[in-house]
Amino acid sequence: MLNTDKIRLSLEQNLARELYDQIEGDILESVLKEARIEDVENQWKYILEGHSFKITEEMAPRLFHLFNEIKRKLEFDEPTDLFVTNSNQLNAFAISRLEDNQPHIININSGIIEKMDDNELMFIIGHEVGHLISNNARILKLVQFIFPDYNRMPLILRHKIELWQKLAELTADRFGFIANPNLEKCVSGFFKLASGLDTNRIKFDFNAYIHENQKILDFFKANKAANLTTHPINPIRIKSAEAFSRSATYKAIEEGREIAGDEALDKEIDDLTTVLMTLSSSELDHNRKLFLATGGLIMAHADKQMAHDEYERIIAALSAKTIFPQEFLASVMEKGDAAEVFRQSAAYILERNPSERYPMLEYLTGITLADRKILKEELGFLYEVGVQGFGFSRKEAAQVIAGTIHREFVPDMWSGNKQEA
Repeated sequence: MLNTDKIRLSLEQNLARELYDQIEGDILESVLKEARIEDVENQWKYILEGHSFKITEEMAPRLFHLFNEIKRKLEFDEPTDLFVTNSNQLNAFAISRLEDNQPHIININSGIIEKMDDNELMFIIGHEVGHLISNNARILKLVQFIFPDYNRMPLILRHKIELWQKLAELTADRFGFIANPNLEKCVSGFFKLASGLDTNRIKFDFNAYIHENQKILDFFKANKAANLTTHPINPIRIKSAEAFSRSATYKAIEEGREIAGDEALDKEIDDLTTVLMTLSSSELDHNRKLFLATGGLIMAHADKQMAHDEYERIIAALSAKTIFPQEFLASVMEKGDAAEVFRQSAAYILERNPSERYPMLEYLTGITLADRKILKEELGFLYEVGVQGFGFSRKEAAQVIAGTIHREFVPDMWSGNKQEA
């Protein structure tokens, strides 16, 4: 029996659990279940039933048996409808059922059916079945319920979800490979998806393509620019599938043995997916992250303690620069040289882009205001940094500080020594 948890990427599973906990998934699901009046209708099923072709044994016996062979290999016996939609776009998707008495849905565009041979098709359909096995659509459904407006989602959550979705694609590729354990056919399938070309039209050389793929991957690793799309780039997917194909994990599956830990595979995938975790590789952005972290820490500790609101403000700012802002802030705190790093990072930024001194001082002022108090010590530090560090005159610094207070300050009316009425 396939141990699906051992097949999935560790980080993908960990992020899935973390996201589920962060959105209070168990409580939310229980409330939605109690609130439901009747079964939720799967609108996609109506759309596909009315406008697409449903694969049945009578109408398309070859595809029907191919699909069932894939489900058998992946030990997936939940009812699932397979549809083909008239489109030359090389695309496919899976939709988890909304109710236990409904089937899952997999849709394959006709362009894929026409371009792919049976082995390539098995990889693609196996990939979509892998999405159903991993059950990640359940978390996305809850996220979409909380944030129907995607733009309202906090960056710290958005970046984490986007990374998790990319890793989920790599997990699904592993199930695709189990469905069709022919690496050359998996790779030729990736080639067709990327180019839209039939390999019969060109001289497709598997080894040459693997070599070219490594060169492209090296470029992305050097430039850390592979985080711009919803799916992981093909060079990462190909290398990941290649690593899985020769892993101890897959060998155990092939031989019907229990899957043990696979440190070698985990290490190779960790190295491969590092590029997906970087929002920017520029030295300027790195120094911006350091400034946000150290400047936030210095301002938050001006009164000898960091308030929760101050911490959240720092994390929110870092979320625009890193997928893991909490871990980044923790690493900066552990080094214990915040003042020197603050000075160096601010100097680096201002040397290259002096106009950033305005948002930099506004950010520091915002941290001061986060706990809804303004201390003289904090104000004195803002003036000192503004004049000596950022090159403002005292009046200019005062104008920036005053403007931020005008926009953001809400006094704390409840804490402290207040006279009772």
